[in-house]
Amino acid sequence: MGVRRYRAVSGSGRVDDPSEEALFRLVSGLDGGRGGFVVLAPEEPDPRWWAAVSRLGDGRYEVVRRERVRGGPEISVTGDAHGLVRELTGWAGVRGGSSG
Repeated sequence: MGVRRYRAVSGSGRVDDPSEEALFRLVSGLDGGRGGFVVLAPEEPDPRWWAAVSRLGDGRYEVVRRERVRGGPEISVTGDAHGLVRELTGWAGVRGGSSG
C-alpha cells in the first residue's frame, strides 16, 4: 500500500488515506448541531495543513481549510456532500502527507 499520506478522523473512527467513498461515509454521518466533525490531515506530529468538516443545524456542511504557508483559514459552506467530498479528496491528495 505504500507510505500513509493523510488520515480522516471523526468521532466514529479513523481512516488512513480515505477514498471518496470512505470520506463520504464519515461526512454524511455527521449530525447537524451536535458538535461532531471530521478532520483531514497528514500523518505528522505538527500538520502543515488540515481541513475540518462539520454539519450545521440546517443540514449544510461547513468546511475550514488551513495551510501554514497561507496563513488564516479558508471557510466555506455547502449543501452538496458529494461535491464537498470530491473537492476535499482532491485538495488533500495534492498536498499529500509528510515529505521525506
